[in-house]
Amino acid sequence: MITELDIQEFYKVKPITDQCRNLEVRAVVNGMNPGSVYVDHGTDVTAAMIWIQGQSGFHMVGDPQSESFLTHLETYMINEVEPRLKKLNIDAVEISVENDRWAETLQTIFKKRNLLNDNQYVFEMNYNDAKQSSNLVQDTLIHRIDRDLLESRGFENKAFLEQKIARFWESKEDFLQHGFGYMAEHNHNVISLCFSAFVDGHTHAVDIETLDEYRNKHVGTAVAEAYIEECKRKGVEPYWDCMPENVGSVRLAEKMGMSLSFDYQILWYNIT
Repeated sequence: MITELDIQEFYKVKPITDQCRNLEVRAVVNGMNPGSVYVDHGTDVTAAMIWIQGQSGFHMVGDPQSESFLTHLETYMINEVEPRLKKLNIDAVEISVENDRWAETLQTIFKKRNLLNDNQYVFEMNYNDAKQSSNLVQDTLIHRIDRDLLESRGFENKAFLEQKIARFWESKEDFLQHGFGYMAEHNHNVISLCFSAFVDGHTHAVDIETLDEYRNKHVGTAVAEAYIEECKRKGVEPYWDCMPENVGSVRLAEKMGMSLSFDYQILWYNIT
């Protein structure tokens, strides 16, 4: 029987998730970032499905032959999970997996669905290879995201910044206590962000976004450089998760001195 754990019970899955390479999973289970945990047994947990709010997706860990998931997951998704996703205006179920055995299990469970799949890349840092070469668009300013900036009314599109922080963190207080980041400003608008989206110990998963009209103008590079420099000072290991098809993100990660550490699969189907 599949059970959703209270946050006070997340410790029950730590023997499984502590071995997971995906930082986002560990960050949720450790209570750092928002999410939910669904397990195959309320007491003797052998497998779990982690909802990662910041990614709007799930991740499977543990035994891919868990009888409870094999028997009940599809029904549970239809009756319990998919209605919640629809209320969040999410129209697809995305599930990432740590190995091919889980991918095969999901193909079996959702055999009636049109289950699609793709790969995701994770880059990690080699500071010796870092390169810096910003050439900013004129009148662009780089700011550290601190309390004064988050409380400032000086940006016309401040909602862009606020919504990004809220997607990954329970509150701005949590972000300020555990994460950090930088933004680029042009004409009183936030045009690019690079910040800690997930945190597990001394490793921070990076989220970076630049408004469409400012891409290929070096602003993403500038905020990434500022972020990486602070990582160096703090002894933080940056963790960069992106799609292989996102050539710009891959190139920027490599430009920052990062190299491909591992990849994993994402499977998804549309909610009907």
